Amino acid sequence: MSTYNLIASDDQCTVVSEYIQESRRSDSYQSEAALEAEFIWMLCSQGYEYITIVDENGLVANLRAQLEILNDVRFSDSEWKRFFSESIASSNDGIVEKTNRIQMDNVQILRRDDGSIKNITLI
Repeated sequence: MSTYNLIASDDQCTVVSEYIQESRRSDSYQSEAALEAEFIWMLCSQGYEYITIVDENGLVANLRAQLEILNDVRFSDSEWKRFFSESIASSNDGIVEKTNRIQMDNVQILRRDDGSIKNITLI
């Protein structure tokens, strides 16, 4: 079955998109592991990359890589250590402060090794 969604329209033209729904319905029980596997498969089929992270160091390394991509910047090791400890995982902040930082104040200042500053978007 095809579904058409209106993208844009004006007096001279109309742009629609076609979505063909995959008909996969199950009446049986699905375990949480099966649900998770199917969700990961769906995300990968949409272009997301599946990576395996096994420890905190891998998680922090992936965060660094993703922030570098998002902000078009390369952190030096000292810049990353300083930025991570002051702006992301400050030991003085609790979960409320860290959540507010991500949701409300998601642009943080990176002080570069050469003395310059750069705005870094967290999300």
